[in-house]
Amino acid sequence: MVTDPPVTIPADLAGISTGTVEGRLKALGFTAISYVDSLWKPVTPGPDWIVDSVEGAGTGMSRSSTVVVHVVGPPPAPPKTTTKTTTPKPAPPKTTPKPAAPPAPYYANCDAARAAGAAPLHVGEPGYRAALDRDKDGVACE
Repeated sequence: MVTDPPVTIPADLAGISTGTVEGRLKALGFTAISYVDSLWKPVTPGPDWIVDSVEGAGTGMSRSSTVVVHVVGPPPAPPKTTTKTTTPKPAPPKTTPKPAAPPAPYYANCDAARAAGAAPLHVGEPGYRAALDRDKDGVACE
């Protein structure tokens, strides 16, 4: 009866992804690889699961033996980043500007104010100006 010579299982497989470990074990000629979780339940890990330990690591094993790999996984998902989404404020309604008030009338002198029917002019009324108020009593063109 011919037996294959033992092959040393690398001792540095813990902490590496199962995809990498499986590739290394197959490169050494191991074809039977069994994965178990921390409770020794058989699992089918994804390639990104992490190896916790390998039975017989650092020792020689026959290539026809089943290599038992303890895995932890899947790795935790990266934390969700929340971005504050802001709803743009609606544009204010378009308003049509109010037409500008007509300019206050200008009277060159009191004769022009009388001719326009605006005399007498009181302070605050359109067309009043101090130059037309001779006695400065607030009433022009009296």
